[in-house]
Amino acid sequence: MSAHATQRLSESAYGLAPRLSGTPMVVGLVVVYQPDKQQLETLVRALAPQVALVVIVHNGSQTDSADWQQETNGIATLHLGSNLGVACALNAGFAWASTQGAAYVLSFDQDSEPAPDMVAQLLKAYAALENAGHKIGAVGAQQVDHQTGRLAPFIAPIHGRRRRVFPLPNKPLEVDHLITSGCFVPLKAWHDGGQFLDALFIDYVDIEWCLRLRSHGWKFFGVAEANLMHSIGVGVKRIGSRQVAWHGPLRHYFLFRNGLYLQKLPYIGLWWKLSDAWQLVKKLIFFALVARPRSDHVRAILIGLHNGWRGQLGPNRTPFE
Repeated sequence: MSAHATQRLSESAYGLAPRLSGTPMVVGLVVVYQPDKQQLETLVRALAPQVALVVIVHNGSQTDSADWQQETNGIATLHLGSNLGVACALNAGFAWASTQGAAYVLSFDQDSEPAPDMVAQLLKAYAALENAGHKIGAVGAQQVDHQTGRLAPFIAPIHGRRRRVFPLPNKPLEVDHLITSGCFVPLKAWHDGGQFLDALFIDYVDIEWCLRLRSHGWKFFGVAEANLMHSIGVGVKRIGSRQVAWHGPLRHYFLFRNGLYLQKLPYIGLWWKLSDAWQLVKKLIFFALVARPRSDHVRAILIGLHNGWRGQLGPNRTPFE
């Protein structure tokens, strides 16, 4: 955690949620930034019964703990003081979980909701894969659109054409990477494989971490039975059968900056780089044509590409924020 970060625990953090004797300790980690209180409450109430502890990392949020946080056993809060980025918030939460003696961390965005048996299904899949001799970096939940029931695809390990895939019941599927929300990580992977890259700030944080660990033999799997509900929000638009993340110029700056930066990393394979470069080209053309105001988005993208090529990372506050 950054030396500038501050930490504050709610009193309820010291009342651990009950768990069966011999059950490995799982900490649920929720990274929030200016969260919707009702949405966050829904997530934590669904998560708390399934884990030993929940830690909420406020990434620049100054909101005091709500009444339901004080009333619910086993909840801790970390306040980073300012927005230090997703990677830094994740590292802070993982470091805190380590001090509590956790064996696993299950990370979440603030707008998701786990199914009642999601953690049990992830633990079951993880144990089976480890017993089969795999070196597990993480297992991840199957995202389900809360409104339509549509499943979100995983990406298969890229050795040519990018393939969208779905795991089958009782058959965890090896994937290219896992997204942050619903990602079940053994702490030994975070300790031995390395922390999240703070300098990325946001976008590609989870992808870079997974690819880095995969280059050292760790594997990542999607689990069909572990369902994570999410709703399509204002940041996503449907175009035909596809869902397109819709952001302002600042997020496009980070997206293209970090995407180009990953092209330079030696531990990422050529096929992956070619595939992602093509995705960036398509996004550049698409957003340059449809995003408004166009000049702001194009300028953000171009500055992002420039800084990514030069390795100028970090928060990089810009005029289009």
